[in-house]
Amino acid sequence: MTIHPMTPAEAPAAKALFNACAAAGETLYKPFDTQADFDRFFLDCGGADAAKKVCLCGEEGFAAGCYTSQKAYVTFVAVRAEFRRRGCGRALLAALEGALTEASGGAVKTYEISFFNPMNLTWLIPGAGGHDHPNAPGADVGSGSYIFLKSCGYRDFAYQNSYHLDLADYQFSPDTQRRIQTLKEKGIEITFYDPARHTGLEELMDDLNNDLWRKDVLGNAALPGGGKPLLIVDWDGRAMGFTGPLAVQDSGRGYFAGIAVHSGCRGNGAGKVLFSHLCSSLGEMGARYMTLFTGEQNPARNIYEAAGFHIVRTWADMRKTNP
Repeated sequence: MTIHPMTPAEAPAAKALFNACAAAGETLYKPFDTQADFDRFFLDCGGADAAKKVCLCGEEGFAAGCYTSQKAYVTFVAVRAEFRRRGCGRALLAALEGALTEASGGAVKTYEISFFNPMNLTWLIPGAGGHDHPNAPGADVGSGSYIFLKSCGYRDFAYQNSYHLDLADYQFSPDTQRRIQTLKEKGIEITFYDPARHTGLEELMDDLNNDLWRKDVLGNAALPGGGKPLLIVDWDGRAMGFTGPLAVQDSGRGYFAGIAVHSGCRGNGAGKVLFSHLCSSLGEMGARYMTLFTGEQNPARNIYEAAGFHIVRTWADMRKTNP
């Protein structure tokens, strides 16, 4: 088979194949509505800081991925139905791996399928009426592609669970209501951040030691009008936990950048109450649902499950390193 870089003229056939795989239930990925969206995702590299993309094709199918200065990522491999079971998928994947290494000047020799991939494919939550999530955090363990990748030398190094919650008629559980009262007796409540009333937001970020949260939370708070709403754990006027900034995406999905509680406030049950307030507040803002994912062993899953979230998919983060 002849495999070469995809040209714009070949992209419509690739888009049709991508959408056909989705329609057949072979992937959970959301079909592309327009050719321009497909081309922008797979072919355009964007600005200087964007990941560099590689997209190869042949008569049999196409394969796409990207690379940064440290690592290469496999994003998608598809073979047309009439060419399957002939080794075409293996050939496309091997060609993609080689092209990613060559394009990077030999800097990367490790290929990965994980939530770190800068190319984020949106996927549809099964049986949820079109609810979607903006990033597939690995290889869907219930799909044929997972077995295919295993057979091509990729090995699991972590597992991610995707959670979903329909926000229609969301209400606090009796347990959450009890926790709210217990916290109140300690002088702790969940409220929206107000710089005129609350202190300690920068100290909270210092304690959490997460640069991304610092940028998102403090940057948002510095915007005119205080930016998007931010929920905090208010302990006698000090911010001792946060979740947000809160937003509703065009899809109806409730968005938040993160959730965490100050080390000096943990053990009071504030995290579960904070998260329940997040769900309630996003619903009041017009969000129809929430989705998120977290590691299989992450204790935070207890907070999500206590709020009513349930696992809808499990993904494997996979990696292959050349000798």
